[in-house]
Amino acid sequence: MIRTPRARLLAAIAVFAVTAGTLMACAAPEEEKASSLPDLTLAETKAPVQLLRNEAANRIPAKFVDDILATKDMSSACQTEETDPEGLVRSWRSSVRIALKNDDSVKVDSIVKALNATFIKQGWKQGSYGAATIVELTSDTSAVVIHISTKAATPEAGAGAEIQIQTGGPCVETAGTDSDEVTSLEVEEE
Repeated sequence: MIRTPRARLLAAIAVFAVTAGTLMACAAPEEEKASSLPDLTLAETKAPVQLLRNEAANRIPAKFVDDILATKDMSSACQTEETDPEGLVRSWRSSVRIALKNDDSVKVDSIVKALNATFIKQGWKQGSYGAATIVELTSDTSAVVIHISTKAATPEAGAGAEIQIQTGGPCVETAGTDSDEVTSLEVEEE
């Protein structure tokens, strides 16, 4: 996690420059979006998705963070196996699980609310995804979506709360699940 103010500023500038520059190309008229996929490769969507995940994680004050538990970068199918059996249409996903300090002063709901507010100030819209406990942040100027979920602290086990941030890019045409194009991009760390 980037902790110096200068590094955080540079990361923020990179996120918005890359996201705005690369993914603004995805902002086609609605009728065009419905009939075709963006003219991007999975590799071209990877960096903006990862940078936005990192930017969101860096907006959680370091004084509350105990550890980064896991990061995951992978693609996922955009359609069902029946519709797209070879998994050709895929979206890049990046996630991070952050353990918060096991401290009475650490209020996970307040931290998430403050995190969301930083994006809302920049024009993002807040909604929910799936279960009402998953926050979804979307923007008219970005094809990347942010999902934020939490896991409650378990004081009896000595564990603080967790925050998971997942970002996802637009669906794009690929050579399929087992192709070099996909497998060379995917990295998982635990």
